[in-house]
Amino acid sequence: MTGAKKKRKSLSLPRFQPIEGTPMAVIADYLNSLSATEAKRLLEEMLVMYFLPRAQSRLGGVSPQQVRCSYLISRRMAESHFGIMALELGLDAEVYAYVPLPFAAAVDGNGSHSAVVQEMPELEEQEEDDDEDSSLIPGELKTGFLDNLFG
Repeated sequence: MTGAKKKRKSLSLPRFQPIEGTPMAVIADYLNSLSATEAKRLLEEMLVMYFLPRAQSRLGGVSPQQVRCSYLISRRMAESHFGIMALELGLDAEVYAYVPLPFAAAVDGNGSHSAVVQEMPELEEQEEDDDEDSSLIPGELKTGFLDNLFG
């Protein structure tokens, strides 16, 4: 990283005060039981996974291929999360299938999506042929993972 500091953005969200006994109240209790750092990390991960492709599409500034790449990466992340969640909950993890997008190809060393954009036609064919997930390996998210993944 160069000596220049990155400019920070502020995200203002409405205060959540869910009604007792609702699903959102259960989620609030769960997030409140975690350390502030862990809760923030989980929320950042979910927000990026769910909203980044939508934000890129709506706000512009990126190519259609980059939006498509972000969508495929987000989809792969979501499907991986569901598989890991199934394992954590003791459920049958083979019920779901994932999009075979190699994370190593997701971004090149400069944080761009050029490697994936060039491989898109091959990925489409691979996605149609691969219907089953042969293995699940639980793992931990390291700091900076989302930045490296989405550039």
